[in-house]
Formats: sequence, structure tokens, C-alpha cells
Amino acid sequence: MGFEARAIREEEREECLALWCEVWPGEHSRAYFERYFYGDVEWLPYYTQVGVLDGKLVSAVHICKRTVACGDFRLTMGGIANVATLPEHRGHGYNTACLERAIGVMEADAMDFSLLGTGINGYYARLGFSTLPWPRLEGTVRPGFTPRPTAYMLRPATADDLPAIREIYAAYNRQRPVAVQRTEAYWRDWIRFPDRMPKETLWMALHGADWAVGYVWYTWQGDHANFEELAVSGPETWAEGEDPTVALLEAAAGDALRSGQPQLRAGIAFTPVAVAAFSRILEKPEWRNDTHGMARLLHRENLLKSVAIGLNDRWIAAGRPRGTLTFETPYGPIRLDAEGDFLQVETTPEGARALPQETLFGLLLGLLAPEQAMDDPALHPLLATLFPPGAPVFWPADGF
Repeated sequence: MGFEARAIREEEREECLALWCEVWPGEHSRAYFERYFYGDVEWLPYYTQVGVLDGKLVSAVHICKRTVACGDFRLTMGGIANVATLPEHRGHGYNTACLERAIGVMEADAMDFSLLGTGINGYYARLGFSTLPWPRLEGTVRPGFTPRPTAYMLRPATADDLPAIREIYAAYNRQRPVAVQRTEAYWRDWIRFPDRMPKETLWMALHGADWAVGYVWYTWQGDHANFEELAVSGPETWAEGEDPTVALLEAAAGDALRSGQPQLRAGIAFTPVAVAAFSRILEKPEWRNDTHGMARLLHRENLLKSVAIGLNDRWIAAGRPRGTLTFETPYGPIRLDAEGDFLQVETTPEGARALPQETLFGLLLGLLAPEQAMDDPALHPLLATLFPPGAPVFWPADGF
């Protein structure tokens, strides 16, 4: 019969779950992997590509389709998950065949880009993925730290808070790059709230007796507290302009110190308020670039064209700063031309001098300042206009 890479058949899902559990064994493995088939309303059979050898599933790759924010725009992301081959069948290219088919599926479904997390970046680089360094913050809570008085009441969340949490999340992440736009079904079946709601480390900030204005979710991992999620409502709901971010972060830090686990790790949206709060909380804040994330365009020009109208409005309002920007893609270079009356997205010949694909993602997501993206100061005004810095985030709960 030989080897075949193809979409999974519905009756093969149990065999695929068994494959994933064999590669990643554990007490909770099956419950974790089941949600890919039974907890994701976006799942379709061809989003799971499998390698079949003589009638047996020996390899698999899964696609998680997600709608994510990018400023005023919505992009469709294909997350690569559960890349696995049974140990006795590794080294024969079976996973590569599944990955190539998965990329073809995402291209055919007109997804804008793909995202994955890995520790073997070179393996995916050969398939067109680029490393996307992501800021992380670590540090130790200052000895004797005590949260300052606040206008907000802080208490553990309950299941009754779920509607408020969802509303706050939506408002906070409506324009935040890479943040998943969560539906009701997604909250229930993928995030699995309230069934797995960690009440002891999910805290609400309330203005008055019952007006929720923010929440923070952190977990204990080994000897440190890890911030999983933080979101606050709009300023119009705050107490005298006091950002609830500060009260939530300080309360969590105080809890960590009292619990004897003063080490903190954070992958939240690093807004100026959050950064300033951490500088007061932590003894020696250490910024790190997490290099496990990789991204890949899924079409040469579609993503840039989809955001070009909004970029064009921003560019005109800024007085049309001039220049051209050329970026590499897995399909050949693409150019953003700002020399005429309107921004133009154009393909360019192979061999054109181009910025790497990861620079394009860094700019689109607000991760890079102009001087970090390129050393030509003449183009910095154009970059600053089109790609202002931001506070993007991909929340751990959305992980795949």
C-alpha cells in the first residue's frame, strides 16, 4: 500500500488521538487533544493532514483556524499544531509531507498567515516560516512590596463573572494585533470557561459593588507565577481615570510574594501603563525575546492588500511621506510603493533587495520601531506612519 499524505477521515479521529497521546503521553493528554476535534467549531476534516503507511496513521499535522485582530482589520490565521510522527517512523519525511499539504490547505482557504510555536526553528524555516521574536518579562517581586491603596475592589472571580469577562476581553482585544477574536462557542468549548475557570487565580477589579472593569489570570508554575491574561475595560468606566491594570498587577504580585513564589513571568500586552507598573513591582525586570514563535505568509500580496486601504488613509493624513518598502515572502518579493498619489502593493522581480519576512510581521504587529526595522533614516518617517508601535499579544489560553 505504501505511504500517503491526505486529509483525515472522520472515522480515523480516535486513531489520531491515540497517535498524539503516544507521542505526548500524560494523565491529561487525551482531554487536551480531544478539543481539537470536538471543541473547535472551525474544525474541518481537511484541517488535519495525516500520513498513512500501509493503512496505519503514522504522522499528523493539525490546523487551527482563528480570526485575529490587526488594528482596524481582521486577519485569518492558520495555527499549526500537533506536528507528530510515531517514533519508529521518524526520519522518512512523513511530517514534511503533511506540513506541505497543510500549507496548501491554508493557501486554498485564503488564510492570511500561519503561526506556530517550536524549539526546532530550522525545521520550519525550510518550509517558509520565519522566527518572530516576542517580548517576555521576568523578574522577582521587590522584598516587602505591598500593593498601594486603590479605588477598586478586588476579589476572586466566580462563574457569574463570565459575561463581564467576555465583554472586557472583547473590548480590550478588539484592535490588539494577533489577539484571537473569541466567539461564545470558542469561550465555552476551546477556552472551556467556566468548567476550568481557575477561581483562585482569576481576579476581578470592580468599580463600586458590581461594576467589573478588569480581570487578571495567573497560574503557579514551579517556583513562579505566570501571567496568562489581563484585560481592562475602557477609560470611561474607570474610577477617576485610575487604570485598573495597576491594581490588578499589584494585587497579583502581592499574592505571589505572600505565597513564597515571588518570581513572575509575563506575556501580556505590554502597554506603557503595564510596563511602568512592572518597573515598580519587580526588583530587576528582565526583558527577553521568546524565539519559539514562527510566522509565514500564505500568499504573496493578499495580506498587504487587505490592510492597504487603512494604511493609505493613515499615510495621506500624515502628509504622504515618500519611499518604497520591499519585503521577502515565500512566494517572491513584494513592494509597498509610497511614491505616487496612493499606496500601491506590487510584486517585484526575484533578486530585488528586500527586508526579511519577519520584519514585515514585526512591523504589522507593532513589535518593531522604525530604527529596529531598517537602518535607512530616510525611510523612518514612512515606517512610523504606516506601522506605529503597539502592544500585540497572543494569549496563552488561545495556544494550540
